[in-house]
Amino acid sequence: MTFQEARERAARLGLSAWVEEAVAAGETSGAIETKRVGFASADMVLAEGETWEEALRRATRIIFSAR
Repeated sequence: MTFQEARERAARLGLSAWVEEAVAAGETSGAIETKRVGFASADMVLAEGETWEEALRRATRIIFSAR
């Protein structure tokens, strides 16, 4: 799934999709990229994952499992 596809799918759920990058420090330093789905305007993440499919699957599970 591309970033654009993830954004469109998230928008159908009333959400946003974005990429967050962190840089790890230490002996095994390097950039870590996570895909996030949630409310970007409120800076609130519902779910994240290494792939868009994983992040969106987790977000939809949270949304549709809530009672």
